[in-house]
Amino acid sequence: MDGDIIVPLVIAVVFVGVRVFLHFKDKDRILAVAQQKGWQDITISWAPFAPGWFFEKGERHYLVSYRDRNGKRCQQYCKTSLLTGIFWRDSAG
Repeated sequence: MDGDIIVPLVIAVVFVGVRVFLHFKDKDRILAVAQQKGWQDITISWAPFAPGWFFEKGERHYLVSYRDRNGKRCQQYCKTSLLTGIFWRDSAG
């Protein structure tokens, strides 16, 4: 009986570990691109139910808040995956 729970438990732990690793890699990539755009005061939040999430598979969505070059506070959604770049949506408001 003990062996029956070990395999699913190990799979779950590996899955969570990979997801956490990808989250931090995504945030690093998004931060680097945002800084190249000249944005400041950048805050990146995971947005699992961002607009368009339903038809996307294997991509992770984030809401990025920042100050643009003029000092205006803005927000944009973006999506990313392991093998693709960062795709920005129109302004969130």
